[in-house]
Amino acid sequence: MANAALPPPPPPPPPVEGIPIGEDASNNAALRFEDLTIDDDLPLLDRVVRYCRSGIALQRLVHVKMLAETSSSVGTNATLRTLVPLLPPLVADPESIIRQHLATQLLPMALTCMYVDEKQNYNERGYQVVMSHIVQTSLSTLVQDPDPDVRRAASESLSSLASHVKSEDVAPILLPIPLRMAQISPDPKKNSPFTEDLKITAANLLGELGATLGKDVVSQYAAPAILKFAQDDVSFRVRRAAVQALPRILGGCTPDEAKDLILPAFSKLAQDDMYRVRKAAGECLVDMSRSLMLVAHNAVTDNNEEVKQDMRKTRRTKLIPICQALLTDANKFVRHGMMQFLGPFVASFYPLNKHHQNNNTGENDIAIMLGDSSPVKKSKTINLKESTLAGSGGNGSGGIGAQFFPHASSMVSRLNSSFAANISATPTPVAAGGFGPPPNQPKRSEYETLIYSLPDFILSQRRAMTSLHAVLQHRDSRPPDPADLEAIQKHLLHHFCALARISTGDEGSDAEMRVYCAYSFPAIVLLLGRDHWAGPLHNCFLALVNPSATEVDTSAQLPPPLPVKRCLASSLHTIAHILGPKITESDLLPVFVLYFFRDTDESVRLNVIRHFPSLLSLMESPRSKYLKVWAQVVKGEGLLGAHKRSVTNPSLLNWRQRDGVARSLPHLLLLTEPQHVRSILWPILQMLLQDGVSLVRENAEWSIPILLLSFGNENFPDGEKASQEVVEWLRNTILEGGGNFAKRQLYCRICASVALALRLGSQSVSSTSVDGPYQTLSPAKYEFLSKILVEEMLPPALEMKDDRVTNVRLTLIQVLRVMPPGVQKLTHVQTVMNELEDEAGTWESMHYGNTNNSTTTTTTIVPKQLVESSPGDKKDGTVVEAKKSTRKKNQDPDDDLTSLASI
Repeated sequence: MANAALPPPPPPPPPVEGIPIGEDASNNAALRFEDLTIDDDLPLLDRVVRYCRSGIALQRLVHVKMLAETSSSVGTNATLRTLVPLLPPLVADPESIIRQHLATQLLPMALTCMYVDEKQNYNERGYQVVMSHIVQTSLSTLVQDPDPDVRRAASESLSSLASHVKSEDVAPILLPIPLRMAQISPDPKKNSPFTEDLKITAANLLGELGATLGKDVVSQYAAPAILKFAQDDVSFRVRRAAVQALPRILGGCTPDEAKDLILPAFSKLAQDDMYRVRKAAGECLVDMSRSLMLVAHNAVTDNNEEVKQDMRKTRRTKLIPICQALLTDANKFVRHGMMQFLGPFVASFYPLNKHHQNNNTGENDIAIMLGDSSPVKKSKTINLKESTLAGSGGNGSGGIGAQFFPHASSMVSRLNSSFAANISATPTPVAAGGFGPPPNQPKRSEYETLIYSLPDFILSQRRAMTSLHAVLQHRDSRPPDPADLEAIQKHLLHHFCALARISTGDEGSDAEMRVYCAYSFPAIVLLLGRDHWAGPLHNCFLALVNPSATEVDTSAQLPPPLPVKRCLASSLHTIAHILGPKITESDLLPVFVLYFFRDTDESVRLNVIRHFPSLLSLMESPRSKYLKVWAQVVKGEGLLGAHKRSVTNPSLLNWRQRDGVARSLPHLLLLTEPQHVRSILWPILQMLLQDGVSLVRENAEWSIPILLLSFGNENFPDGEKASQEVVEWLRNTILEGGGNFAKRQLYCRICASVALALRLGSQSVSSTSVDGPYQTLSPAKYEFLSKILVEEMLPPALEMKDDRVTNVRLTLIQVLRVMPPGVQKLTHVQTVMNELEDEAGTWESMHYGNTNNSTTTTTTIVPKQLVESSPGDKKDGTVVEAKKSTRKKNQDPDDDLTSLASI
């Protein structure tokens, strides 16, 4: 393989300043005071250049860590001209910690040199310098460094850089680096562990590069090298590295090579004499299972089901026996290692098709499971199905996807080159707050801006619910292979269920295995489905929640271990949706009420509160039975019923549980009949709106529009009376006697939440499969809510135009800007808006946006800088002082003192 044409080397570095560096450091001149100090007045680039060549190791270390930041700051040309020439002496630095950090900095430096702009168009000159001087010189040297941490860091940078290199350059430029390391022969006269270390590094690097190599290159170079490592008779560490690399290169092999070469080698290593190699084989079974199916999908583009069936049969006949053998291995470390990965291995039989396009979203199954998407579609509708299985959306690193398929993210990034190529080496910037668009994003439509004005917890709950429904639809439309299910039930299911009752004599190990069982339990239920719930799965669940129960006698009561209970508390609602309402009501809800509802552990209680609406949505109306139990717990002494803090009961000191209740209320309100909303949920909301922590109050205010809409139900005869009670309570309680300025801000923001519900409710958008708050309203409900806002709620807010506290007036003008256009055009509303806009020009510090914005376009509701605050709150507010204002203030003069005290 001939190397690509290389540009001439960069000019030699300028003379070293200060104390010379080198191996003969003892001959250097004595340190001077000026040598120990750092000149902070130097520009960033000059400072890095000077001190990366310092004779003091600490100075070099500090400034080597700044190379990536400096490169990004100064750009491509300055990096090529000034920073790249610094690399050769640093690669040979006598301090290994400096070489290690240098290896981590080379990747972002290389990306800065390679790309012209954010669209990732190549800078050809910078690309050639990266290939010749960073890859073939610096990284090639560091990856063979004597220090293992340096080699590891260099290997990670090199493998990550491979996804950014042109496909035609991966084989001739990157591949020779590990191949040369693999061909190094040990000195027969010496026992050289370093040669062994180089082989291990080469095996890992070949595995990482496998996703970016073509099939011919894998077959000709990568696979033979790793298979040779698998036959190493001298070092078990080399064989262990080989068994870890085999699944990663499998994605680049043909089905015949997988069956005839890779699988036999893997089977032999699973029977290796050294237990550590067998243990590594068990840990890699998950990757091997998933990558076998990726081989079939990579090889098949014309829906040739015969190849897929053949690969599924190969997986059943080859991998399941390996798993069984390792579960009964003579060595306990091998057995325990296989037990840890048993749940993910069984879950890997769930069908994920790389090429199959989802009919609804146009995305393949892998993208669905990883949730590689954004939260808003360009078509003015929430792209909830795009966010499938991603709890936070976008990166697929958590949420339901990680719970069902904990192995999927890492495997696809290694085996699917198109996926790996989209992984940025630097973090993607995200918005600091929950309002408005993130930085560097295109201008959004009005509807998208309104959506991003909703709090994060409403959007995340909506995404999570729709993701769960998408998973269930995926399971129903493409069920697993019946032959796979039969093999799992026959050979593996009893091993998995036995983890719930495992008793090896080592209590610590047994407890750990039960946690592994609980963690993988939702994925196993998803794979087998509700039809296979009765029997081993049900008994396994009962054993997890009640360890003292047996298959014969389930009456014995013993609380489940806390780690198991925490795990199940976060996933019980997903299991319930998989099994359906009938099984949930008979088998899960009694357990939920008995073991989870009244638990005092903070983590368990938070998860119960967070997921209770999802669980309740499965129940048919009336749902008041379980809602009343929930209300008793919430209003008890452990939460809202606590009137004072007590050292003897730490749960009373935790405001996060009350915030969890506030976050769950909008969805609970949608699931509850109006009469029960009035009698059960409205009193709880009243307590939350008066909570001593500002964050709890802020999150509770988003429930008011949903509460009012519930009373607007035409089947509820007392709706008008109930809504009047809400409005009167808000006036009498929050605005009583003027009150604290923070209460007036709270009232204004409640008006804003109602306005936002109206604006979102009036949008013409496609309906989603999951109902949620702040969605399209019927004409009758829109008129009902609009009348309450304009006639009942808005007049007291407009009176705050003369408020003494500037922050209240600032909040008011922001609230008026998000009012529906019809409300903004009302004469008295327009008068107040114009008056406040005129005053805004006299304020020295605005912090709320451009005053020239159109009154019909919204960017934020209330800025994060202006959240309410009062003495004793958890967060501080910001008070904006007026430069000149002669307006008469009507409130108590002590109000200003209160507002200033919060700074």
